[in-house]
This record gives sequence, C-alpha cells and structure tokens, in this order.
Amino acid sequence: MRRHLRPLALIALPIAMAACGPAPETVDPPTASRSASPSAVARAPSSATAAPTSPSPAASVAADPLLEVALTDVRSGEAFTLADLAADQAVLLEPMAVWCTNCRAQQHEVKRAHADGSFVSVSLDIDLSESAADLAAYADREGFDWRFAMADADLYRLLQERFGVAVTNPPSTPLIVIEPGGVVRPLEFGQGTRSAEALLAELAGG
Repeated sequence: MRRHLRPLALIALPIAMAACGPAPETVDPPTASRSASPSAVARAPSSATAAPTSPSPAASVAADPLLEVALTDVRSGEAFTLADLAADQAVLLEPMAVWCTNCRAQQHEVKRAHADGSFVSVSLDIDLSESAADLAAYADREGFDWRFAMADADLYRLLQERFGVAVTNPPSTPLIVIEPGGVVRPLEFGQGTRSAEALLAELAGG
C-alpha cells in the first residue's frame, strides 16, 4: 500500500507547486462595453480633459444663418458676409430702397454717425425690382461711402421670417444692429429717422 502512495505523492507535488505560483500576466484590450473605475478614469489621458479652446469670433458669428448670406458690394464687387464684418466691430444693417426718402434721410444721419463713431454700415436694397447699377449710382450721388448690396428673394424671405413684414417696408426705416460676436438686435421699426447720436447710443448697447 505504501509503495502505491509514494508515486502519487511525487505526482501531486509539482501540481500543487504550479497552483501556488504566480498566474501569467495578461492585459485585456479596452472595450466600449467595459466601465472604467473612477481611479482609472482619473489617471487615463483623454481628449475630454484637454484644455478647452475658445471659438474664434468669426466662427461664433457664422452660427446665425442671416450672417452667413453671401453679399456683394455693388460698387467694388467685393464679396462679403455680415459675419465677416461683425467679427471685429458692430454692424448697422439697413434694409432700404432707392426710391425711399425716409431711407435717404436716415442714411444721412448714418453718415454723420460715422464721423464720430467706429462701426460698419451695410445698406441692403430689398426692392427686388431695382438693379445693382441703380443702387451704386444712388450711393455715389448721395456721397455714402459704406457697403451697398442687393437682397435676393431668399434673403427677402429670410428677413421677413426673422423680423416680420415691417422689415421689408423701407419707409418704416428698419435698422438692425449686429454686435461683435454675432448677437443680432433689431431696433424698433417705424420710429422715424434716428439721429446720429441715437444711432451711436444704440450701437454702444442701447
């Protein structure tokens, strides 16, 4: 009986030693279904922990569809957007028409305001029957040196949907302030001609 037990003990000993030894080291690949422990999340580098970057002013401004509309200066042929202009300073947008005497009176106040303030003006002809040549001749005749552009049917509809029908009624002297950074702030329509001083106050934040 003892002769049979000795070989069995010799066989069992290596098996027991192997069981007590260290297990082979393995590393599981990361999977989307496995949840990391809080300590692992704190240690692991992640793009979410990278220093945040601030969007450029132009990127912020371009988020508004109105500011992304491509416009063309009728005199210089320069292509621009309101986002381009508002990236650096306030913009005064005036929907108008060549035949509108109220618009002309308002634009002469805008001209006076430019002498005392720093802002950008865009006069936007919303009469779809008028031509770029007529608008350019009008701006030259009146001595206005800022950008004049023509609205198309899509922009005409966009303005109405955004601000109501009054914005496409030039005699109501609609004016829209676009603040640096892209905040679009329509002034109350139908208030008559605003003085240069009143315009500068509005451009400064009302």
